[in-house]
Amino acid sequence: MDYLISISDQLTPQLRSMRKARKLNQAELGRKLGLSQSRIAAIERNPAAVSAGQLLEILKVLGVALVLRDLQAPAVSTSTAPKLLDSYPKGEW
Repeated sequence: MDYLISISDQLTPQLRSMRKARKLNQAELGRKLGLSQSRIAAIERNPAAVSAGQLLEILKVLGVALVLRDLQAPAVSTSTAPKLLDSYPKGEW
């Protein structure tokens, strides 16, 4: 299921909900990340206080993918997606 997050405050209930869905308490999630229970509580209260890298680590442990969607790009059907992807310039990260 996808959840549209427009502002960081919307992450608060989503992070908590995903953690609980994985049947993890804050201390257990903290152990998996090498963080204290109090740090997990602080992150859940204010997700804007963590870096993007830290948020990605939390999402990874929770088994959640971060998807960036270009809202200004025209909709792409699955039949044309491979052709469009081939037309993008190739580069290295």
